[in-house]
Amino acid sequence: MNFRIRPAGPDDVETLRTLVAAMGYEVSSQEVHTRPQALPEAHAVYVAESGSEGTGWIHVLISHSLIVGPRAEIAGLAVAPYAQGRGVGSALLSAIEKWTAQRGVRTIYLRSGAERKEAHDFYLSRGYEAVKTQLAMTKRLGFI
Repeated sequence: MNFRIRPAGPDDVETLRTLVAAMGYEVSSQEVHTRPQALPEAHAVYVAESGSEGTGWIHVLISHSLIVGPRAEIAGLAVAPYAQGRGVGSALLSAIEKWTAQRGVRTIYLRSGAERKEAHDFYLSRGYEAVKTQLAMTKRLGFI
C-alpha cells in the first residue's frame, strides 16, 4: 500500500471523524473541526493518506507533571481496518517519535483500553513497554 504521512489540516475533518467513530467514539464533524483550535501549542496531529483517502491518524501532545516531568502522550491512533497490517500505524508512530525527539522529550506514554489486545501487541512489537494497569475514571462537571 502506498501512503504518505502529513500534518492534519482542515480538509481532514471527515477522515478524522470516520476513524474516531471506528474506534467506538462518536464525535460530530463540527467537534472535529473546532477541537484542534483549542489544543495547546505542544501537540501534533498527523494523517496517513493513500491517494486522496485518509487511512489513519495520530495525535500526540507534550505534558508535564511533578511525578514524571515532560513526556509526550499519544492521545489517539487509528488506522482504517482495510489498511491495518500494512505499515500505516508504524509510519504514524515514527512521525510522532521524530516530532517528540525534535522537542527534546525522551519519553512517549500512551493508554490503550484493556479490550484492545491487538493494539497492545502492535505497540509492544514497536518497543513500547507495559508499565502499569490502572482504572480510568471520569466525571462530568456542571457549570455554575
